Amino acid sequence: MKSSKMNWPELAVEEFAEVVTGGTPSTLKPEYWKGGSIPWLNSGELNKRVITEADNFITEAGLTNSAAKMLPEDRVLIALTGATTGVSALLKMRACGNQSVTGILPSDRHHPHFLFHYLQSIRPKIIIESYGGAQKHISQGYVRKLKVPLPPVEEQERIAKLLDEADELRKLRTQSDRRT
Repeated sequence: MKSSKMNWPELAVEEFAEVVTGGTPSTLKPEYWKGGSIPWLNSGELNKRVITEADNFITEAGLTNSAAKMLPEDRVLIALTGATTGVSALLKMRACGNQSVTGILPSDRHHPHFLFHYLQSIRPKIIIESYGGAQKHISQGYVRKLKVPLPPVEEQERIAKLLDEADELRKLRTQSDRRT
C-alpha cells in the first residue's frame, strides 16, 4: 500500500470495491429489445456526468441472455472505449450497461462522489495510458488496478461536497455567461 501526499493510503480500486463490466444483448433478437423496460447504457451516456435516465432499454430476456448486469444506484461508472475512454459518471438509478461501461460497486471504504471526482481528475492520465490503434481503450483490469488515495470516508464526503458545490457554481456561471 502506497501513501499519498496527505498520508492517505493509496489503494487499487480492486482493494476497496468490486468492478463489473456490462454487455450487449444480441441486436438480432428483437425480443431482447422491443418493449424493454430495463435501462441500458452505452458509454456515450456517461457524458451526462450524473445519470438519472437512459436512452435505451432492454427486456428481461435480454438481461438474462447476455453479459449485461444490473448495476445498483450510487455506482461510479467509467467508459472503456473510444472518444469516451476514461469518462466517469455517477449512476443515480438502477441500470445495466454495454461492454464499454464498467461500474465500481459501492463499498464502505469509499464515497461515490469522491471517487467520481477523483476519476475525472485523472482522465488525462487514463487517456495517455490507453492503448489501441484506431480506437483507444482501457480494460476492466486497468480500472481494477487504478490507484486511488482514500482518506477516511468522512473526509471523502467533505471533499466531495466541496467539489459538487464547485460544479454547481460552474454551471451557474456558464448559464449566467450565456444570458449575458
